[in-house]
Amino acid sequence: MLGGATGPITKAISRRRSHRRQWRIFESAAMIVLDVWLITISFQLAYYFRLYLSQKRELNHILTALRANLLDNGSVTGKGYALAPLNSFSLLETSIVIGLLVIFALRGLYGIRLTGTWFRQTWTIISSTTIGTAFLITYYFIFQPPSSSRLLVPFVWLTTILVLCLGRMLTSGVMGLLYRLGLGETRILVVGSGRLGKMIMQHLAANPTLGYSIVGFLHDMNKEPDDMNKEPGDFGRFKMLGTLDDLDLVIRSMQVDEVIIALPSNMHKYAIRSVRMCERLGASFKLIPDLYELSLSRIDMEAVEGIPLIGIKQVSLNTVQRLITRIVDISVSALILLLGSPLWLCIALIIKMTSEGSIIYQQRRVGINGQLFAMYKFRSMYKDADKVLAALMAQNEAKGPLFKMKDDPRCTPIGRFLRRTSLDEIPQFLNIIAGDMSLVGPRPPLPQEVAQYEEWQKGRLAIKPGLTGLWQVRGRSDISFDEGVLMDLYYIENWSLRLYFQILLRTIPAVLFSRGAY
Repeated sequence: MLGGATGPITKAISRRRSHRRQWRIFESAAMIVLDVWLITISFQLAYYFRLYLSQKRELNHILTALRANLLDNGSVTGKGYALAPLNSFSLLETSIVIGLLVIFALRGLYGIRLTGTWFRQTWTIISSTTIGTAFLITYYFIFQPPSSSRLLVPFVWLTTILVLCLGRMLTSGVMGLLYRLGLGETRILVVGSGRLGKMIMQHLAANPTLGYSIVGFLHDMNKEPDDMNKEPGDFGRFKMLGTLDDLDLVIRSMQVDEVIIALPSNMHKYAIRSVRMCERLGASFKLIPDLYELSLSRIDMEAVEGIPLIGIKQVSLNTVQRLITRIVDISVSALILLLGSPLWLCIALIIKMTSEGSIIYQQRRVGINGQLFAMYKFRSMYKDADKVLAALMAQNEAKGPLFKMKDDPRCTPIGRFLRRTSLDEIPQFLNIIAGDMSLVGPRPPLPQEVAQYEEWQKGRLAIKPGLTGLWQVRGRSDISFDEGVLMDLYYIENWSLRLYFQILLRTIPAVLFSRGAY
């Protein structure tokens, strides 16, 4: 019976793979065409800006001559600042377009998914355009072609970067919307429920607009020490669809596009069996090696005469990186406290006038490596609100050790506004200046919350807590605790200055739109 049903199912899976491959080809082709158009526009913008400067210099020369009475019989003679017509630069324009496309392709720009990686695309565009400009400057220096303008080169460099980066940003938004509508998305099934499987879901959950949709995962029945007393079940929003024995049924019934096999090393035979099943059904699959449960970004691969060599990158915050983040933390915090001081004083006055209690609320929180510190917030609740917390525990809307209640009766009217706009957290800039917190990092938990942590969840205490983090910019209270912890671990394991600044920038729209804040 199974063999008779496999044929049509295999053909359906093959058709989906073919459609997905065609979609990827369409994406790359569309981006190449768009880049040609954008680079052409960039060149023309640079030309007209250069022309404007030439005309301005010519006009300034004429005005200077008029003031100095240097004109003969009222005639106006310029100094030859005129720029050659645009069509005389057609060969140069074509060369720049082709050259940049080649550099972009060689540097893998068209192999990057068009959503969720805008910062990576931006860096590739900047560095590639700079390389192309260096070649252009060398050409000008050696050959000195006629009808040229050396000052046009930096204008082309700048406008190309700005226009292409803006174009990629808009394209990422459009493609992200199409993916969320189900067009071109890749439906993923994760095989494995251990640390490795969670790591994969962590990466995908941290980049939801990449076009990957997780249909669920299969439990591997290989309980880890932290899970010995827990029954198998869903993981946050990710649904458990069965066990390893249900792989063929799930692939056939859930329209799975790609299977990610993330099993621990002691289940090698089950991994091989899963691979064989995917091959038999014609389903795409990726096999993730269990390399000591390290972050995927720390895996370093190279080849010597065709032999793959796998190494582990040593990742740590060096002195320069720590110094940069510390300078940014202090500078941004001091600037916000100083520039916004009139508003902060108004908020303090309103809090004092509308309810009893202190203006600043202090609470013991757990920082780096389990160290306790006093965290500051504008008071958003009535006096002695902590004493009635136990009576509200039955109405807790959060899973895990957190307490979240959308319509918390302990909040004051002004407190609800402060929480929704995140203005209640402004005093935490004092914690940042004092060194207890950073601008970016996991949110500092309460001691009683940490006491309920599973062992893997304690990894979020490895760095300084932050005012904002990946969890906060992805949805805050709209995300389950386990998923939020995975995002914190993702940030810790993949820390970089780029990711630090990326989260800072993404915090702005998250705060403005009050995403998941209550």
